[in-house]
Amino acid sequence: MTLAAGTYFEHLKAYVNRDYVMHDGSGGKVVLSEKYFRPEDVKPQERKIELLLPGPGMAFKLDHDDFDTAKKKSKPALFHFLDDTAKPWSKRCDFVIFYVNGRAFHADCIEFKSKSLTAEKIVPQLRAGMCWVTSLKRTIDHYTGDNRRIRLRKFVFADNENPGAYLDPNRQLNADPSIRYYHFDEVNGQPLADLQNTSVQEI
Repeated sequence: MTLAAGTYFEHLKAYVNRDYVMHDGSGGKVVLSEKYFRPEDVKPQERKIELLLPGPGMAFKLDHDDFDTAKKKSKPALFHFLDDTAKPWSKRCDFVIFYVNGRAFHADCIEFKSKSLTAEKIVPQLRAGMCWVTSLKRTIDHYTGDNRRIRLRKFVFADNENPGAYLDPNRQLNADPSIRYYHFDEVNGQPLADLQNTSVQEI
């Protein structure tokens, strides 16, 4: 059954595992945070990005940033009924934000990087994020009949001050033109729906 965007969001919110929800969209925004190490750091730093939502939304954190080696070994699988060791579905992007914008339902996959914009570090993870959204949508459809077209975009946010060699004139990645680059400072505090990406994929 095809549902209105707002109704589909409410159903999705009721079905998902809350352990993966980083921010519930309260206050008309989502806050994405990740721990990271710089070479000079003794302990991890935390980066936070705030994005304003055009309607109801929530942010998932798929990639856990646990710096405890013992705990890393028990990182939860995205699909608990499948072996997660070195399998395609073990890859994951950092964040997925679901949100309603007018009559449309959106999913933005986002990868945080420090400086590197090399394809092998970004493209597979964002592709895996798109696959996860597709799998989630189809699982809900198969079990409940709830369905809705999802407009999906892929982004990488990074600290790279000279990204030109990696980007085309529209600031899409040369290695994968479906991925749009933004510097962290450009996006923090901005409306999510205003971010530009020449590639929108429908699922």
